[in-house]
Amino acid sequence: MTDVFSKLGESLKSTIKEATQQTQKSVDKVTCRTDLLNKRSELKRLYEALGEVQYKAYIENEDNVERNVLYSKITTLKSEIQNLEEKLEKIVNTQKSSFDSYKRKVKTAWEEEKEIKVDDLNTDDGIEILKVCPVCNTGNHEHAAYCIKCGNKFE
Repeated sequence: MTDVFSKLGESLKSTIKEATQQTQKSVDKVTCRTDLLNKRSELKRLYEALGEVQYKAYIENEDNVERNVLYSKITTLKSEIQNLEEKLEKIVNTQKSSFDSYKRKVKTAWEEEKEIKVDDLNTDDGIEILKVCPVCNTGNHEHAAYCIKCGNKFE
């Protein structure tokens, strides 16, 4: 029983650690998405400014230096947006894979503990010997110290 409590304690510690890591990754996602939204808004504003400058240059039939500056800003901003989108995708994939890995690890740890060999439950003639709990009438392994259903301690 002490082993179960120590395993439970370890499981709780690792769960808290994983929850903290997942929370940080969620914060990183929100930060990245906010930056991405701001960059896209800025890009939209630059396109609008470029449209106005382009139209003015068309009407006045002249070459405009301001237009070239806007081209440069738009190109830089599009590159930053692409980098943020890649960063966000990486954060999402990392978060998903680390959480899936954690779930598999916890499941495996607890499944190893509850494995009971069928041969250990049977006598030589193939009849399964059970200890019946007086509280809930559940059949338990003959050497069990506690009931698997209600936790009653056997005398």
